[in-house]
Amino acid sequence: MRKYDRLPLDVSVLFRGSTGGFRKGLLRNLSLTGCFIEPARRVDFSGWVRLRIDGEEDQRFVGIEPVETWGLIARKDEAGFAIHFNWIERENLRRFAEFLLRFAPDHPVVLKMLEINQPSPFLGPTPSGTTEEFPRNPLLLDNHVVERLLRNSWSSFIEFAPAEFFDGMIDWFSDALDGKEKPDKTEEIRFPDWFFPSRSPEIGEIVRKLRMVAPSGLPVLLLGETGVGKEMYARLCHEVGGRPAAPFVPVNCGAIPQDLAESLFFGHEKGAFSGAVAQAAGYLETAGKGTLFLDEIGELSPALQVKLLRVLQERTFVRVGSSRELPFEARVVCATNRNLAEEVRKGHFREDLYYRINGLTLEIPPLRSRISDILPMAEYFLKKICQANKLPEKTIGAAAAAALQSYSWPGNARELHNVIYRAAVIADGPEIREEDVGLPLEKSAQGKPTLKEIREIFEKEVVLESLVRHNGNVAAVAHELDISKPSVYLFIKKHKLAGKFTSLPKDPDEGP
Repeated sequence: MRKYDRLPLDVSVLFRGSTGGFRKGLLRNLSLTGCFIEPARRVDFSGWVRLRIDGEEDQRFVGIEPVETWGLIARKDEAGFAIHFNWIERENLRRFAEFLLRFAPDHPVVLKMLEINQPSPFLGPTPSGTTEEFPRNPLLLDNHVVERLLRNSWSSFIEFAPAEFFDGMIDWFSDALDGKEKPDKTEEIRFPDWFFPSRSPEIGEIVRKLRMVAPSGLPVLLLGETGVGKEMYARLCHEVGGRPAAPFVPVNCGAIPQDLAESLFFGHEKGAFSGAVAQAAGYLETAGKGTLFLDEIGELSPALQVKLLRVLQERTFVRVGSSRELPFEARVVCATNRNLAEEVRKGHFREDLYYRINGLTLEIPPLRSRISDILPMAEYFLKKICQANKLPEKTIGAAAAAALQSYSWPGNARELHNVIYRAAVIADGPEIREEDVGLPLEKSAQGKPTLKEIREIFEKEVVLESLVRHNGNVAAVAHELDISKPSVYLFIKKHKLAGKFTSLPKDPDEGP
C-alpha cells in the first residue's frame, strides 16, 4: 500500500460493497494504488468495494466525468478501512489523474505520483503568425503516461492482492477492458479444434477465463487430480495467449533427477562439469518468448524453488558455469495435484514462490463430477485414435456408453483415453461394445454412483449452466427451470454455487 506517496487530501466519495446501494464517505491519504475511506455511517464490509467520485459529491470534480473503480479492502479499524485500487479502465485512470492535477497541479507529491515533469511552457503560433510562449496544459496526459501508470498500478495490485479474490476480479475485468461492451455470457463458448467439446458449464467457465487473461501474460496455476488433463489447459492458455508460434515447453517437475535439475532448467556451458562436452540450453532458454509449463510444481526441491523464485522476480537467469545473465521472457503456467496452500503451511513449499505463480488459479473438476462430459470426451478420443492409427471409423454402442457413464474414473481423462484406445484396437466391428470397453467389474461396481448421486450431479450442472447463462439472475433461472426463486436459492446453497457469481443477490431468507 506504500508504493506511492500519499496526498493529504479529503475527497467526498460514494462506495458500496458487492451488493446493496452506494453510501457516503470521505476518501483520505490518497495515492494511485490506494486510499483510506472514512464512512459517514459505520459499515462492515470485506472483499471488494466499488468507488465513485463525481461533481455531485465534490465540487472540485465539476467538469470532469465521474471516476469509478473497484478496490480491495486491505485492512479495517474503528475509523474505516484501507483499500487497494484495481485500475484497469484507462479512461477512469486518466480522469482520476486529471482530478489530481486540477486540485494540485504543482504539488510535488502529485507530480511524483503521476511520474511527470514540472509543467513547463511551450512555443505555439499566434493568430498573427508569430510564435509566443504559452503555458503547457497539465491536464492533457499523453497516452504513454497513462499506460505507464496503468502498468505500475496493475503490477502493484497483483503484488498485494490475495489470490482468493482474483477470480471475482476477472468477471469485472470482462466488463472493463478497453471500455468494450460487456460480452454476452449466453454466447456459446468457443473451443479450438483440438480441444474436446465440453458440455460442462464449469469447463466452459474455465475456458472463458483462460481466453480472457491469457493475452496478459499473467501466471496461471492449474489445480486438479492426476489425469484431469492439466497440460491440455496449459496448451490452451499458450495458444489463445497470442504465442502459438512460440515454443511450448512442458516440464514434469516430479521426474527431474536432483543432480541434473539445475542444468536441465538453466542450461550449462561447455566444461561446466564432468560430461559437459558442449554448451546446452535449459528449459528456461528453450521456452524463449513462449510458455514454460511446470507440471507437478509441488515436487520441486527447496533449492530449486529458491532459484526459480529469483528467475520469476528478476526475469533473468544464468547458465551453469557462466556469469552472463540471459533474459527470461516466457510466460509461466504451473500445475499440481497437491494443495499448495497446505504445503506452504507445512513448510514444504515456499510462500513467496506460491504467490509468484498464483496469478490466476483454476481448479479442473474431476471427470466423475462431470457426467455430461464423459461421452463427448470418449467420442473425441475415439475419433483421434482412429485417425492416428488409420483404423476404420467407429462409434460407441449404447451398452458401452452406459458402462462408461457408470464408472467412477479415478484416473480421470487419462484413464478414459487408455480405455478408449484399447477398445478401438480390439473392437472387431464398427461399434464398440461393453465387452470391448473392459472396465474392471469389481471396481466399476464399487465406484458406480447411486441414483441419488447421479440426480444431484445433473441437478448441479443444470442449475449452474442456467446461472452462467443468465449471469446469476435468480428470477430468470427460476423462470427458465419452472421452479420458484426459493428453490433456486436452495440449489445454490446445496451445491455451493454462490462463490461463482459476484453479482448474485443475497438469499432473502438469510436475513440482513
